[in-house]
Amino acid sequence: MHPMEAKRQVWPFFFVMCLTAFGLNWLWEMAQMRAYTEMATVPWWTTAWPCTRAAGGDVVLTLFIYTIGALAAGQITWGMTAKWNVCAAAALMGSLCAAAYEWKAQVSGTWSYTAEMPIVPILGVGLWPLLQLTMLVPVSFWIAWWLTKTKDA
Repeated sequence: MHPMEAKRQVWPFFFVMCLTAFGLNWLWEMAQMRAYTEMATVPWWTTAWPCTRAAGGDVVLTLFIYTIGALAAGQITWGMTAKWNVCAAAALMGSLCAAAYEWKAQVSGTWSYTAEMPIVPILGVGLWPLLQLTMLVPVSFWIAWWLTKTKDA
């Protein structure tokens, strides 16, 4: 693929990836709110804004993970494929980011879990947020690839 052609295809991919990441993460954030002590007893509409902010942060993490992969691969189109190794690398980086963020939040007292949150042994973090980035980052890549692929790709 010619570099100019690759550049033209990158922006629609990033746009769709960000929209997809935001939508999927917002739904996931809303679904897991009952597992956090601070949000367990408040009405869903009260959690909508914090979940919107959190989903925005998840989009930033998705872009960060994409950037790390692109830098490691040496090409900006790194994640614009449906290859298993891209999805696996994105899932691994997503799980590392999620675990690090959960550890930080737990240590700083930003949030705590209710009994509804399964805790991952050894890691000591909630299963739902760990699965969130592990699954939704590669899914966001894949959906963006699927929606923006061209016939000759």
